[in-house]
Amino acid sequence: MKEPSQQKKLFPLTIAALGIVYGDIGTSVLYAMRQSLQGIAVSPENVLGVLSLIFWALILIVSIKYLCFILRADNDGEGGVLALYALLKSSGKQHGRLFFLLGVAGTGLLLGDGMLTPAISVMSAVEGLHVITPSFSHLVLPLTLVLLVGLFFIQHVGTGKIGHYFGPIILVWFITLGILGLSHILQNPTVISAINPYYALQFFVNNGWTGYALLGGVFLVVTGGEALYADLGHFGKKPIRMSWFFVALPALLLNYFGQGAHLLQNPSAIENPFYALAPSWFEYPLLILATMATIIASQAVISAIFSLTRQAILLDLYPRIPIIQTSNTEFGQVYAPQMNIVLAIGTIALVVIFGSSSALANAYGIAVNLVMLGVTLMVMRLAYQYWKWPLIKVFAVFSIFLLIEVAFLGANLQKINNGGWMPLLLALAAMFIMITWYQGMQYLRRDYYMEKVSLIDIIQNFDPKDLNMLKNTTSIFITDPYDNSGGCFLHYLKLSHMIPEHVLMLSVLVEPRPIVPFSERYKLMALGKNIYRIVLHYGFTEIINIPEALDKADRLKIFPFYLDVEEANFLVEITHIVVSKDKRTLFFHWQEQLFAFLMRNSVLDTEFLHLPYNRTIAMGTYCEI
Repeated sequence: MKEPSQQKKLFPLTIAALGIVYGDIGTSVLYAMRQSLQGIAVSPENVLGVLSLIFWALILIVSIKYLCFILRADNDGEGGVLALYALLKSSGKQHGRLFFLLGVAGTGLLLGDGMLTPAISVMSAVEGLHVITPSFSHLVLPLTLVLLVGLFFIQHVGTGKIGHYFGPIILVWFITLGILGLSHILQNPTVISAINPYYALQFFVNNGWTGYALLGGVFLVVTGGEALYADLGHFGKKPIRMSWFFVALPALLLNYFGQGAHLLQNPSAIENPFYALAPSWFEYPLLILATMATIIASQAVISAIFSLTRQAILLDLYPRIPIIQTSNTEFGQVYAPQMNIVLAIGTIALVVIFGSSSALANAYGIAVNLVMLGVTLMVMRLAYQYWKWPLIKVFAVFSIFLLIEVAFLGANLQKINNGGWMPLLLALAAMFIMITWYQGMQYLRRDYYMEKVSLIDIIQNFDPKDLNMLKNTTSIFITDPYDNSGGCFLHYLKLSHMIPEHVLMLSVLVEPRPIVPFSERYKLMALGKNIYRIVLHYGFTEIINIPEALDKADRLKIFPFYLDVEEANFLVEITHIVVSKDKRTLFFHWQEQLFAFLMRNSVLDTEFLHLPYNRTIAMGTYCEI
C-alpha cells in the first residue's frame, strides 16, 4: 500500500505527465487525419476505414504495447532506448553487437525526431491562420520561424520556472479536443461503427497499395508514443498510465472520430479537418491554444534530447560536451548548449526547406518507426533474459507488435524520397560519431591505459626521501578508472621532484544504472603511506561534481585525513591522439582521424567534472593510434 505522501503526489504527477509525456502525441490531431486521407476520395468507406486504423493503432501500439509491456522494462525506474541498452549490458551476459547498434541507432534517430517534431508541430498549429483568415497565409512561415527561434533561444533558462504550467495547459488542450470532437460525433454518430476492425480491412481491399501507402499517415497518430517510455523516470508508471487512459486516449479518440464525422458531412474540410471542427467564435482562441500546446510538445522533445545526450556521454557513447544543470531540485532538467544549436539549425532548416506541415509530414514518422521497432526487439531479449519468459511466450506476445510495426515501416519507407532521408542521414552521422567514440575509448582503455606500469609498482620503486615533501597540502589526481598508472602522477613526480603530504588518486566509474545510492558512491583503498585511491560511482543520469562529492565524503569522515576541498589542488591528464598512417587501430583511417578530432574538441575534465579552474593543473600525454 502506498504511503499517504505518495498518494498525494499521484494527482499532480498525473497532470504533469500530460504536458511532458503526451504533448507530442496530443498535437498529432493537427495533421494526422489529413495525411491519412491524402490523395484519395473522402468517402464514407475511406473515412470509416481510416478511423478504424487510427483507433486500433492507438489501442494496440500505445495502450497495449507501451502501457502494458514496454513500461515494465525499466532500469531502476528509468526508461528509454539507452536505459534499456544499459540494462541489457549490465546483465553480465553477452548482449551482442546487435543491441549495441540498436541503442546507438535509436539515439541517433531520436535526434532526428527532435528536429522534425518542433518543426511540424508548431507549423501545423500556425497554419490555422490560413483556415481562419486566408489573407494572413503569408505570415505562417515567418511566424513559425519566430516562435521556433524564440523557443530555442530561451532553452538556457531551463523548464523549471514554466514547467508546472505545462500540465494544466495540455489538460485544457485535451478537454478542448474532446469537446470539439464530441459535438460533431453527436451530429453524426455513425462514425462510432469504425471501432469494428472490418472497416480497416475493407479500407485495404478498396484502395489496394494506395491504402497501404497511407499507413504512413495513420502512423502519425502514434508518433510521440516513444515518450511514454523515455519519460518513465520522471513520473513513474502509474501517473503515465492514468493520464493516458483517463485523459489523453479518450480526448484523442473523440477528436479523431469528430473530425471523421465532420468530414462525412463536409468532405471539403479535408484541407484542415482539425480547425474545421471549431465554431467561428472559437477559431482564434483555438489557434492560440494549439500554438501553446505545440510549443509545449516541442519543449518536451527538446528536453528529452538534452537528457538523452547526457546519458550517451556518461555511457561513453558520445564525446563530452557541456551539460548544464538548470534546476537545483530536479536532476532531469539539464541544458546542452551545443546540442541546442544543432537542434535549432536543423529545425529551422527543415521549416524553410519543406515550407508546410503537409510536406513535413511526408518526411515524418520513419525515424520514430525505426526506434519503436528497435525497442520491441530489445524488450524481447529482456523478456527472455530478465523476465524468464519462455521463447514461445516472447514470440507469441511481441510478434503481433513486430508485424504491425514492420507493416508501418513498409508504408513509411516511401517517405525516404519525400524528405524522410534527412532524419535518416542525421541518424547515420550520429551513429558514426557514437561508434567511433566508443571504439576509440575502448582502445584507449584496453591498449593504452591498462598497458601502463602499475601504480603500486611505481610507489614501491620510488624513495620519498628523494622528493621534497609539501607540508599541509593535498593533491588530487584525476585518473581514468581503467588507468593502472595513476594518470599524470608519475609525470608530476618526475617534473616537480615534490610530493604533497596527502595524495588522492580519484576515478569516476559510471555504472549501467540510472542512479547509484549514496551509500555505494565511494570506494577508498590505501596504496602507500598517505597515498590513497578513491573511486566515485555514478549512474548514467547523474551530474558529476567532484568537489561536491569530496566535500560530502570529508564530512562523513571517509578519509583518514582532513581534506579541505577548498584548498586542495587538482591535476588532470589530457590525452592527445596522434594518428599514424602505418598503424590501424579502428576499422577505417578516417575513423581514427575523426576520433582524434573528437578528443581535441571534447570538454576537458576541468569543466565536465566541475573542477575549480584556479586550482587545477592539466598535464598532456600522447597516444598513437
